[in-house]
Amino acid sequence: MKKTLFLILLIYSQQLFSQDVEFSQYYANPLYLNPAFAGSDEMSRINLNYRTILPSSFGDYSTYSASYDQYLDGIGGGLGFQIMNDRQAQGTINALSFNILYAYHFQLRRRWSFSLGLQAGYDIHSFNTQELVFPDMIDPSTGATGNNTETLTDQKAMFFDFAVGFLTWYENYYLGLSVDHLTKPISSLGTQYNGIIGRKYTLHGGVDIPLYNSRGRVDMTFSPNLIFQLQDDATKINLGLYLTKNLLTGGIWLKTNTQFNLTGAVLMLGVTGDYSSFAYSYDVPFYLGGISGIISGSHEVTFLYKFKYKSKRKKMQAIKCPKI
Repeated sequence: MKKTLFLILLIYSQQLFSQDVEFSQYYANPLYLNPAFAGSDEMSRINLNYRTILPSSFGDYSTYSASYDQYLDGIGGGLGFQIMNDRQAQGTINALSFNILYAYHFQLRRRWSFSLGLQAGYDIHSFNTQELVFPDMIDPSTGATGNNTETLTDQKAMFFDFAVGFLTWYENYYLGLSVDHLTKPISSLGTQYNGIIGRKYTLHGGVDIPLYNSRGRVDMTFSPNLIFQLQDDATKINLGLYLTKNLLTGGIWLKTNTQFNLTGAVLMLGVTGDYSSFAYSYDVPFYLGGISGIISGSHEVTFLYKFKYKSKRKKMQAIKCPKI
């Protein structure tokens, strides 16, 4: 029984690692969405992201991400760094990644800009057996949990990972394509499962539509968006709408598949200033159904801070994509 439980958990952890973490605030974590975003803002920026998944139903599933990027004259593009840690079941399953990104920026016409991005990273995936709880560790009368006396060996996989991305924007339109896990790295933790991480293809795009008041001034902006992702046999088609007025931005995303069956929704609200922004979103999984689907959603919080720096960068049209 003990060995069977361990094997099931270990195989399940392999399957979890084969699919990437998905942040609901796609544009609030731009380097994770597409490496071509590195240095795309007029100012340097720090992004902090936190996401916790289904805390009330299945335990502690949390993801932390921190990134920094800016444009550098000497390399003709943007340079970025990102660190991400995905903890599942209170750290029993852990994925830690370090990434460096470079994006070359160029302008084809006055209002038409491009960016080509590259990402190189190093990942550490681990399975901590000391955090496992077996039936014989639980006192049937008190429910207290004793120490883990199993002689199981912790597992760890370390590997390099690479990604590429393309981004273009013309006036109020933007379009991007990224390919993650180019070399299809292996994250094997000692089971028969080969642990190959399939390539992830992400196509994203949208338009920023200004809405004018009676005086002919922009009163708010309306932004429809689409994100298409393909990884192994999993296909996601997410449709989003943003509405921005002054400092406030609200948004909703509908998550579907190739049959356009709704699998979830994301509600988000953010406050965006000239140098900082804060956003919160709630991810509702439709597949759980009823009250369970409403109360067992995912919470995500993002903080962004931007600051100016001296640069001789040629004036380029700023990309008008959503901030969250």
